[in-house]
Amino acid sequence: MKLYFTIFLLLNFKVYGQAPLDIKSYLDNKQVSKTAWDFYYGKFKATDDNKTFSILDSLDTKNNLTRPFYIYLVSKILDKADGALSEYLGISCKEFIESHPDFLIDFLYSKSNIVDKRFLGNWANEIAGEFIIDCEGKEKQCIKKSLQKVSINVKLDNKSKLTAFYNTIESYCH
Repeated sequence: MKLYFTIFLLLNFKVYGQAPLDIKSYLDNKQVSKTAWDFYYGKFKATDDNKTFSILDSLDTKNNLTRPFYIYLVSKILDKADGALSEYLGISCKEFIESHPDFLIDFLYSKSNIVDKRFLGNWANEIAGEFIIDCEGKEKQCIKKSLQKVSINVKLDNKSKLTAFYNTIESYCH
């Protein structure tokens, strides 16, 4: 019954982000990719390869029920990324907050036990790096412009959290 209600809501209302479910529910979901499953179970390490890039690309999945798991996996990748992978991560993370702010905010600010406190800082730091590269010396203006653009499409409950997140991004721009 709960599943039918969720499907009804998804079909009839604009879909916003959601707090993540427990990991088992994602691992049992047949719509989660084998690559994501393998990464979660440590069958490969994140690097600048097609497997890792496919996980990053899954942030844009049309499946709103599995997206929090991909956000979780990217959050784990952010913990250990460097080099070429970090460059790709910066682009992906910035594009994600700008295109799906509610999904990221609902994930990062959830009270779920799968969301580590350092995830928020890792995402903000990675996005800040992208602003530093793109805006060279004008980071604050670019961040403000991005926040204004993103704020238009975020649900009311997330506006203050989004602003706080962008403030955290700005704090990483030295």
